[in-house]
Amino acid sequence: MLETLTALLQPWSDVYSDSAYLPTLILAVHVLALFGGGGIAIAADRRVLQSTPATREAYQAAAEELRTTHAIVIGAIVLMVVSGIALATSDVGTFFVSPVFWAKMAMFVVLIGNGAFMRRTESRVLAAATDAGVEFDRTTQWSGPHLPWALLKRSAAISLVSWFLVVLLGVVLSNI
Repeated sequence: MLETLTALLQPWSDVYSDSAYLPTLILAVHVLALFGGGGIAIAADRRVLQSTPATREAYQAAAEELRTTHAIVIGAIVLMVVSGIALATSDVGTFFVSPVFWAKMAMFVVLIGNGAFMRRTESRVLAAATDAGVEFDRTTQWSGPHLPWALLKRSAAISLVSWFLVVLLGVVLSNI
């Protein structure tokens, strides 16, 4: 199967390896998307981890800010995926048999899954913030309207670790 895939992608591999600028362009898009999207996500994760909104308005503002941030991060992830596919298919024989490549892909799947969970949890935070019948008592973070924020904090920690591991594995992969 790998031989068939390698033969199928050989024209792309030839164009990629014969070009003076294409490898640099694709790698630059990949790294800049990772830098931009990951940087924005890490900053947002840090804000989530450092705060617990005290009022309904603060919850709503925080959730809206996260929603805006995640829209930018999702755009960067799309660029990362497209450029990553271009990079991986330029040398299928090397990447598809590399445990480091698959570890990076697994970490990326964790990152995407966690991001999807965070998006759903943002909606829960907004719902709690807009429900007039919900009392905002700060006695516990693991019940009532504070539960979604506590879940966001847990997801923010997972996100931080995931972004750093994706970068680390990408650096290791570049030296294979």
